[in-house]
Amino acid sequence: MSEVREIVTRAVLAKGRKTFRICETITPDNPPYSVLGCWVINHEFEATQNEKQVELFGNFEINIWYAYDNNTQTEIARAKTTYQGVIKVRDIVCDATTDHKDVIVRILQQPTCTNACINDGNIEVEVVFDALAEIIGETKMMVNVYNCNDTFDTIDNFENEINEDFINEN
Repeated sequence: MSEVREIVTRAVLAKGRKTFRICETITPDNPPYSVLGCWVINHEFEATQNEKQVELFGNFEINIWYAYDNNTQTEIARAKTTYQGVIKVRDIVCDATTDHKDVIVRILQQPTCTNACINDGNIEVEVVFDALAEIIGETKMMVNVYNCNDTFDTIDNFENEINEDFINEN
């Protein structure tokens, strides 16, 4: 005989993923001759829910190692970049029981410089990262509950059959 019960639980109500591509132009102190390296550090972000989407606000620092003066000297150019983006989410569960929802955003791929080139004395940088947004809320679900009619006599009998002196027998 089974029963159906209703359970209230927290679950992922909606989910979405997006790849962000951010292009930034940085003007270094000296006219660059070649780009030797580029890296992104100190990524920070916040997220808020707005209807069927999650708004992502964040910033990171770009460091570019470049050569100048006909490749005889090097320097690092730094720039702090802010961004704002939207991640569209798709409903997974439609019947939320409350209006209170939490937004969780995870960065699947950290911001990485994929391209850096010199253009008219400036360095143009492309930064790419992936973000996953989940909206967590309270919902209800129905579960089947089956009564266990088995007795535990077989387990009790098994324990009685164990010979504790089996090591001593030789």
